[in-house]
Amino acid sequence: MGIIRLLTVLLAVLLTGAWPTTGHALSLDEIMEKGSIRIGVYRDFPPFSYRDDAGKLVGIDVDIGREIADRMGLKVTYMELTADENVDDDLRNGVWKGHYLGGGVADVMLHMPVDRELNIRNDLVVLFGAYHREEFLVARDPVKTDGVQTLPVFAYEKIAVELDSLPDLYLSGAFGGRLLPGMVRFATPMEAVNALVNGEVAGVMAPASQLEAGLKNHRQRFEIAAVPTPGLVKTAWDVGAAVKHTYRALGYAVGDVIDAMEADGTMKRIFADHGVTWRPPER
Repeated sequence: MGIIRLLTVLLAVLLTGAWPTTGHALSLDEIMEKGSIRIGVYRDFPPFSYRDDAGKLVGIDVDIGREIADRMGLKVTYMELTADENVDDDLRNGVWKGHYLGGGVADVMLHMPVDRELNIRNDLVVLFGAYHREEFLVARDPVKTDGVQTLPVFAYEKIAVELDSLPDLYLSGAFGGRLLPGMVRFATPMEAVNALVNGEVAGVMAPASQLEAGLKNHRQRFEIAAVPTPGLVKTAWDVGAAVKHTYRALGYAVGDVIDAMEADGTMKRIFADHGVTWRPPER
């Protein structure tokens, strides 16, 4: 343990009076007996899970978690997880071990990529219940881009991306680096979208859901569409849920609820309530 990390842990001990624990997820039987389920969502991740101006936890994943609990006859509590360096770290911190500073783990973690290779690397979790198909799209100002719907137009106009995201990495090297001088990096996709709305850039490359949510009141001014991305192998992925590998029965129960929500239109309605188009997963 490095000295900075050690000092951080010691500070937590002094403030709380106890060593942090790894947390404890519950089995399906334990959850049903207790009468409540702990749903994990990402912190500061609009439109899926974030605090509104009043400090209330809101978002698509928050609503999905509440619906899951309601249909299982349970109360719901939420664990907000700060995204780490990668999804593997998030699975460790949110599902099977917990963060070294404490906080425990969730019974079910939402918004996890449902990906075979990811699950093979993380054999202490089960990824399941895909409920949305996410993809990278480009939102653009049709006036500034003269109606051109391909990326090379941003060799002449500015395009915004989230710092250190896949769009950032891809656009930095695409087309021989021709787009690099016009790239503007922001801490979050929402900040990038705000720059588009304010006329600071001519386009944004980001996940479709965040583009739609960010442009909710300005959709008539901008176009959101897929563009050719030569050399970028994967532009879309399914998101779903994760549970600890020893709690597969819980995964089956929650998965059945997710399937029912998709079949009866509830999932589509929840996304629409937040200004986002629900895209059925490929599974």
